[in-house]
Formats: sequence, C-alpha cells, structure tokens
Amino acid sequence: MGVRLPFGDMGPCEIVWGYGESGEITISPFLGTVTLGMEDTINDIQEEGYGEAPVDAVGGGAQVTLEIPMTRSSVDQLEQVLQAEREGDILYLSSRAGCPMYEDAKALVIKPVCDNVASVNHAEWVLLYKTFPFRKFELAWDRSTQRVFLIGFKVFPSQESGQVGKYLQIGVA
Repeated sequence: MGVRLPFGDMGPCEIVWGYGESGEITISPFLGTVTLGMEDTINDIQEEGYGEAPVDAVGGGAQVTLEIPMTRSSVDQLEQVLQAEREGDILYLSSRAGCPMYEDAKALVIKPVCDNVASVNHAEWVLLYKTFPFRKFELAWDRSTQRVFLIGFKVFPSQESGQVGKYLQIGVA
C-alpha cells in the first residue's frame, strides 16, 4: 500500500486567508463542499490529413480555483471576502472593474479538521501562495434552504522569489 494523502481521505477543513500576515482571517464554518480544483489547458496541434484528431498537443498553463460555501459567517469575514465597504454592521457591495487582483492576493491555508479542531500538524496543511476572492453567490429565502455565500478564490501562480510559477504546496514546513 502506498503513502496516503497527508490531509486525509475525507473530512471538513478550516481556511485561513492572509496566512502569515497581520490581519489574517479564519474562514469557517461551511455548509457543503470546499473545492480546490486545478485544470490544465491543452492546445491541440493539428494537420489537415488527420481531420479533427490532434497529432500533438502543447500545454497552455493551468487554471486553479477554490470554492468556499460560507454559512453563518461573521460581518468581519464577509467584509473581507466580499470586498465590501463597511459602516458598523452594514456591508455595501459594489462592482469591481478594472482593478488588478494579484497585488492584493494573499496566501491561504487549508487545514483538515477532526472533532471540530483544526489540525496543528503543518504536514497536513495545503498552502496556496497567491489567492484573491471573487463573488459568485445566490442567496435563497424560503422555509427550508440555509443561506450560503459561495465565494470563489482565484489562485495565481506566484511571481515571488523561490516560488515563481508555483500555485500551491501540500505540507507546510
């Protein structure tokens, strides 16, 4: 039998955005699945004689995203991840257009949770170097649906020394 995943085969997690910075924020609890995804882009090389069948392919980079279904969130948490303006307990959401994200991107750590306690074993953590939240939620008002703010995080390849081109690492030293 091979080596198992350091963060386990299943279970909930805790997320810290701005990891290692002053003002880091713990994002929890969740309702639903926290999803980290990575998909490579592949560009086919074609020749007329083979029709639609590619004769080769070239990698075109990767897209990495994280989706977090936040529930029972605090106003502090929502202010940060929704990029909201705040006056007391009132949050104002506006359009973000024309603003680069990378310069405001922060490190994010995913820690597995067991018995409602986040792991303190750094080898079980997943560290994403540069992340920035974006909004993609729909809130429901009815008699049986719990409201969830689905927040996406754009994950950028790092441009920092020692991590250039890397998105994440499994296990934190």
